[in-house]
Amino acid sequence: MKVCDMLNDNYVLLTDHQQIEFQGIYATDLLSAAIKSAESGNMLITIISHDTTIGCAIMADLSAVLITENRTVTPSMIHKANESNIAIIQTAFKTHEAILDLRERGCI
Repeated sequence: MKVCDMLNDNYVLLTDHQQIEFQGIYATDLLSAAIKSAESGNMLITIISHDTTIGCAIMADLSAVLITENRTVTPSMIHKANESNIAIIQTAFKTHEAILDLRERGCI
């Protein structure tokens, strides 16, 4: 699925990469778990909004990161994600609400 296909009023793209595709999701707030267990091309869903989240996405070869609960995303995160061809999406949903919503909409 392309990132642009999941966007609506509840999901805001913060980077330049709306044509990025992701295959499946991995949800965790333990970034080391994502590095170990996420599959290449997944979208990481997490509440952790920090530069290390993008570093984790790079290490795990993830396509996108969905930051939940409207956590602040810094300009340095956006810059690093843009350089690395990773999409960052932000939502007010809690992690479990985002997963349920994406599933209901057929995005995952």
